[in-house]
Formats: sequence, C-alpha cells, structure tokens
Amino acid sequence: MTTQRATILEVQGMSCPSCIRHIRAALTERAGVSAVDVKLRDGLVVVDHDAAQTSVAQLIATLDEAGYPATARPM
Repeated sequence: MTTQRATILEVQGMSCPSCIRHIRAALTERAGVSAVDVKLRDGLVVVDHDAAQTSVAQLIATLDEAGYPATARPM
C-alpha cells in the first residue's frame, strides 16, 4: 500500500526566484518528499511526499521555519 500523495500549500511571501530555491531546498530536505513544484505567480507549492514519513503539518512547519507562512489547500 502506497502512502504517496500530492499536497497543495498556499504560501505567503514568495516573490522571486530566490524564494523558489529556498522553498525547494527546505522541503526536499524532509524525509519522504519526492518532488516540489513552486508556482510563484499563484502563491502555491505542490509537494509530492510519502504521508507515512512526512505529514502536511510537518510540511507547513518546515515552510514556517524557512520564513514562508503556509496553509494547506483543500483538495
């Protein structure tokens, strides 16, 4: 049974390519994160991750620690 899922996060404070790099680096360091797609113009980050290794709350906490407040977008 796979626990792989895509989570969409609404992220505040993203404004430039440097933000994209910083967000990708922070999230890809988490266990279970396999891909990060930052949509700067829309203020969204799509994270493919193994939910058994990394929860949505942990993804949000990681972004908060990196200086980018985030909330999960309902699917």
